[in-house]
Amino acid sequence: MIRKATPQDLPALLAFLQPRVATSLFLSGNLHDHGLNATGHRTATQFWIAAAGGDIQAVFGSSEAGYLMCEAPDFDPDWSADLRRAMTGRKAIGLSGEVGQAVAFRTALGLGDHPVSFEDVEPHFLLNLDDLVMPDGATILRAPTDTDLPKIVAWRLAYDREVFGEENTADNRYKSEQRVSGLVQNGRLRLLTHENTPVAMTGFNAALPEIVQIGSVYTPPEFRGQGHARRAVALHLAEARNQGVKSAVLFAAGPAAVRAYQSIGFTQIGEYAQVAFANPLILGDSA
Repeated sequence: MIRKATPQDLPALLAFLQPRVATSLFLSGNLHDHGLNATGHRTATQFWIAAAGGDIQAVFGSSEAGYLMCEAPDFDPDWSADLRRAMTGRKAIGLSGEVGQAVAFRTALGLGDHPVSFEDVEPHFLLNLDDLVMPDGATILRAPTDTDLPKIVAWRLAYDREVFGEENTADNRYKSEQRVSGLVQNGRLRLLTHENTPVAMTGFNAALPEIVQIGSVYTPPEFRGQGHARRAVALHLAEARNQGVKSAVLFAAGPAAVRAYQSIGFTQIGEYAQVAFANPLILGDSA
């Protein structure tokens, strides 16, 4: 049975997600940041659970922006009809999750053939921060200031164009601005500088007290090939480690990124799927 999670479900929901946090950090991070079934922020998330006999078997989420997420290690195809009914009316602009779970979730919602603008399966990496390897270098990591925002927005738009193939449109520029301004506001974005010049950026797309998820790692073309991205990530993780964070996860987009992250200690634990739909849709209209 699929049903909306309630406050009474919260202890069991947390107990289900915690040992699976490496594959459910977006769900867990949004829950930590905003609470259960919150509204008013692009990452505020509504939660549904598959439950039987009082035990949670799966968790499904839909953020206010329209991103669909799941943690369903033993996905039952018989949930499909309930899942479609439960999530009818929710906006959908993309979907992500451990690859097997994401495929099952997408199929259950009837979105397997829905047009996409981006679709990729990326290696999923984990690092125990006790094993972090710090690259040599004289570059310095710092938090951004308000005067950095135009540069950061331009970098994020370039990142979104390179990674996701997004066009330089007004809507996409707005999305890029929202993404980085949120990271700046919550203190999760950092700039790597060389002689006071920003040369790379990195951020935590999701965070819990014990684990973070790396994202928004970008080095402009003129500064590439000098190890800036790996040093930015390593310095940011060292900062997090000093604050009590124990581990980190990330997804690597391409062989160069894989080599960079392996060089600072990350090891692959699986694969992660990310899908962006070509046009926003309302679940139930096309499913």
